[in-house]
Amino acid sequence: MKVNRKTLPLFTLASLLLVGTSAHAASTAPKTDSPKTDSFLAPKLTAKSASGWSSVILKTSGTLTASQEAQLLSLGADITRRLDFISSLAVTVPTRNLAKLSALPFVMHLSADSAVKKSDGFTEGATGAAQSYQDTGLTGAGVIIAVLDSGVASSLDLDSRLNSVTSFVPGDTSTNDACGHGTHVAGIIAGSGVCSTGPGFTRSFHGIARSSSIVNIRVLDQYGQGTVSSVLAGIQWVVNNKYKCNMRVINLSLGHPVGESYKTDPLCQGVEAAWKAGIVVVCAAGNSGRENSENKAGAANEGWETAYGSIQSPGNDPYVITVGAIKSVDGNHAHDKIATYSSRGPSRLDLVLKPDILAPGNKVISINAPGSYLATKYAVGDQVPLSYYAPGKSTGTSGDYLQLSGTSMAAPVVAGAAAMLIQRYPDITPDAVKVRMMVTADKWAAPDANGNAKGAPDACTYGAGCLNIPSLLSSSLSVTKPALSPTLTQNADGTVSLDSSKIVSASTHIIWGTNGLNDLHIIWGTTTFNGADKLAASHIIWGSSVWSDHVIWGTSTDAVDLQTAAYGE
Repeated sequence: MKVNRKTLPLFTLASLLLVGTSAHAASTAPKTDSPKTDSFLAPKLTAKSASGWSSVILKTSGTLTASQEAQLLSLGADITRRLDFISSLAVTVPTRNLAKLSALPFVMHLSADSAVKKSDGFTEGATGAAQSYQDTGLTGAGVIIAVLDSGVASSLDLDSRLNSVTSFVPGDTSTNDACGHGTHVAGIIAGSGVCSTGPGFTRSFHGIARSSSIVNIRVLDQYGQGTVSSVLAGIQWVVNNKYKCNMRVINLSLGHPVGESYKTDPLCQGVEAAWKAGIVVVCAAGNSGRENSENKAGAANEGWETAYGSIQSPGNDPYVITVGAIKSVDGNHAHDKIATYSSRGPSRLDLVLKPDILAPGNKVISINAPGSYLATKYAVGDQVPLSYYAPGKSTGTSGDYLQLSGTSMAAPVVAGAAAMLIQRYPDITPDAVKVRMMVTADKWAAPDANGNAKGAPDACTYGAGCLNIPSLLSSSLSVTKPALSPTLTQNADGTVSLDSSKIVSASTHIIWGTNGLNDLHIIWGTTTFNGADKLAASHIIWGSSVWSDHVIWGTSTDAVDLQTAAYGE
């Protein structure tokens, strides 16, 4: 498989979350970031012969006056989107004028309007969703989830519960799914399984919250690609229409490499605004968990080595629920493993402890969008034989379902679980949803018990553990403080640890304002976070540049090809 090498930021949000091989290498380049720019734009500000145009997201000090907008125009800037909910503008500007743009007194920060990609069914059994449905009857009925993705195609499995609202893809007003990614994600959340239910069918492919409703907001094109500004426009629409449409959850199975702190990253600022507006935000961790692009026999992470510090934006934000992927080994949930591609924490630059939770994401069967990009060009080996669920009906492959893998598939499992929880507790806050998920998760570690140097679970790989829906639905924990994912500290010996004093009161043992949790192992399965030496060796975490040689996912064709080639790993 070929990985293109081009100049940043030609990567994309959505595809980073379909399965692919991580080709990022550590960089020891000196720090070049301007205080007002991310690491993608910083080299352009100092380039001697800057040429062409740059798409940027400009953080302002407030609503611009006519005079200030005139100053932008004088630099050749063209305003493409107004993102008022985070006090920002998306603009294109001649690259030669980036430094002048940064110097304007009302410009607080500049970030690259980076390309974004999608992050791609043993979901019910491994999470207890089917058992929860039998025990409680909860189906997510009445709960509305916004899916910001490549669109959602019509399907009998979604029937009247699909509301296609709008497209923020430039020049394309269609909300249909020409990629196939968004439809698959929506099916994992809310598919009814009607196309695989009835006489002659031996199994049904239900979504987690099979009666919940989907608001389809298209932000990615037919290749599963888009820009940060398009995704932000979608998030802004959800925030502005939250009460009108009663949306309670946003699913973002997309992301891009971290180029700046979450405190200035526009996409992180967008998801925080949604979270603070009372909306649960679920993000895929990313599919960059492999250190090597080729398997090395006997090496860690099943031969791929482990890429710590590979969490994608906006999954690096401490507010959101960031989801990694597990895979089935032999059908016994107790033997499930971390998917080798699932991105690991801590987050680059900020060292936020991520992922927050794991969910099934490998070889997930969900709704197909017939004729879509994934279904026709890059689904070799991922078609579902009709005989798998309808013996004797045909020897062909299913037109209704498709099998995909990635943290893109794990995130909607959690979004569906959130819908079930909200159905049971309609007044629950996003912070309480997050805490209950993490506290009730099955604590997880590698089967050989060497998750880190001390044999304890590696929280930078497994987070709080694997989603357990029955336990989640029985939890009554409440919180009085924001459920922020904690930050790790680098020790003198290069390892990292969690400063428990930052989230635990020594006298009252209150975590996130939650009474009764007096030991961190209740959440993460360990009180020790200083594990693998690989964390200390990763300049991707501590360094100032993104990757050496600007290794990226490449063009649209190569990017999707990379992410579909390693399914089942």
